[in-house]
Parts: sequence; C-alpha cells; structure tokens
Amino acid sequence: MSYKDNIKLVRVDDRLVHGQIVTKWVNETKANKIVIVDQYLATNEYLSRVFKMAAPSNIDVSVMAPNDFVDMVKSQDLGDNRYIILFKLVDNLKKCFDAGFSVDEVQIGGIGANADRKLVYQSVALSKLEAKELLAIQENHVRIFFQRVPDEKPVSLDEIIKKHFNNLA
Repeated sequence: MSYKDNIKLVRVDDRLVHGQIVTKWVNETKANKIVIVDQYLATNEYLSRVFKMAAPSNIDVSVMAPNDFVDMVKSQDLGDNRYIILFKLVDNLKKCFDAGFSVDEVQIGGIGANADRKLVYQSVALSKLEAKELLAIQENHVRIFFQRVPDEKPVSLDEIIKKHFNNLA
C-alpha cells in the first residue's frame, strides 16, 4: 500500500488549522490525522502546540520539517489512517516534491498577500516565484487547483497562471 492511499488532502493554507480545515475538510476527507509541514514551525515548540490545540481532540496533529515529513511517508506504513497534509508555504511543498514526495493533486486554499504577492483567487495571493514553483510541481503530473471550501468549484493553476502570470506560461 502506497502512502498516497492514506493522504486524503494536501493543502497549502497559511492559516493551517482553522475553522474551514476543522469543520469542512476534516469531515469531507474523514481524516483522523493532520500533519503540518513547515520548517519554521517544526523548530518552534510553542507555536506547534498552539496549532495542535486548535484541532478537535479526536484529530492527531503533528508538525514536521519538510525532510522529516518526506522520510516519514517514504519509510512508514501509515496503516489505515487518513491524513490531511498542510503546508504554510509553497516553498516547503516544493522542498518535499524535490525530495521525492509525490501526490496526484494539491489544493491551494489560502495564502495571504504581502509586498511580493498579488491576489490571484479570492483570498489567495501568489508571488511570481511561488507561481513558478507550483508550475514546476504540476509538470510532474500533479493537478494543482485553488479551492477554499468543498462546495466551491475548483479553479486550475493553469487558469490562474493565464490570468495573472501570463508571462510565465
């Protein structure tokens, strides 16, 4: 059995464990475990505890650095657990793919705006570098789409690139 069978959702959302994750996506995926993959949070015990406390008591939450996460999924039998994998940043997602992690699809759910990012889909902002990183992941036959909640129609990365980063395509 491949780890892909256990991973029910891979999502980039800088809010990590929050209302939509807890109420909608956990129910939608029937997940019993959440793994937050983030280099900084993996070294910050206080913030890691905050995110663990934000999840319902029946959901086990782990916080891991990208390389540790890739090692875990490659080396362990994940049993019959159902995982939601959350990335705060696109670059942590890219690090995992570069290290050999692979799934069939990645959902982009929320990335806040900053000086380097522009709003590309509702509450999702991307920088040119993040758009390039997502395109590089997609080239490995990974469906990347933007979707905040389960009842919202997904929008493909290609549509976002065409509309907001046409100089990359």
